[in-house]
Amino acid sequence: MSRFAIISDLHSNIEALTAVLARLSREKVDRILCLGDVVGYGPDPERCIDLVVENCELTICGNHDEALMRGAHDFNPVARQVIEYNRRMLKPGFIAGAAKRARWRFIENLPVSHREGDALLVHGSPRDPVHEYIMKTDVIFIPDKIRDVFAHFEGLCFVGHTHFPGVFTEDLRFRDPSQLDYHYEWDGEKAIVNVGSVGQPRDGDPRASCVIVEDGLVRFLRTDYDIAMVQKKIYENPNIPDLCAARLEIGK
Repeated sequence: MSRFAIISDLHSNIEALTAVLARLSREKVDRILCLGDVVGYGPDPERCIDLVVENCELTICGNHDEALMRGAHDFNPVARQVIEYNRRMLKPGFIAGAAKRARWRFIENLPVSHREGDALLVHGSPRDPVHEYIMKTDVIFIPDKIRDVFAHFEGLCFVGHTHFPGVFTEDLRFRDPSQLDYHYEWDGEKAIVNVGSVGQPRDGDPRASCVIVEDGLVRFLRTDYDIAMVQKKIYENPNIPDLCAARLEIGK
């Protein structure tokens, strides 16, 4: 594998995305791959789409991206309110300009999975690439689910979706980045790596999360960004519930 970065769950947070892209530039990665959920929750879906198009070699479809196209029928009220607002912002009308139409086509045509050498990239799970959550508690409470998930791929699998970074191994263990000293060396056995969220971390660490992969070594990165600026924009926007701002500073 070449030296590449994987980001996920940007959720219209341009401040977090800009900070992560600057960090990855300093890290001199060859390529950036995105596991989806470019839109939703945050105040800047258009700018995030533009930056992803400009900087990511590949982007796959997340459940919020899909909901933008097909409707947020199974979303909680907060997520549904924001994705419906994003849809009003992004859907091109009869006289829409070229940039608006290009953003819509980009989200509309996202693939649901990608194979990168020995690695499978999906947003959610190998069993259901867009929707299924792989939770760290599943190894304890639903071990048969985890066994079946592992039966659906070979090698490494990179996921996002839960906004909670860490590594699942086939022996039914989950380790978060701090337990791994922020790096995981792949030994050829099956493993699932959750890269965490750029735009809305939920593991108690408010810093943006992503990974860099090189020769089987996965490094977990955390990057500070201007949370107060994102919060200000959300609080001033009546279309986005305040919860989407409040949770950013606590990473939950």
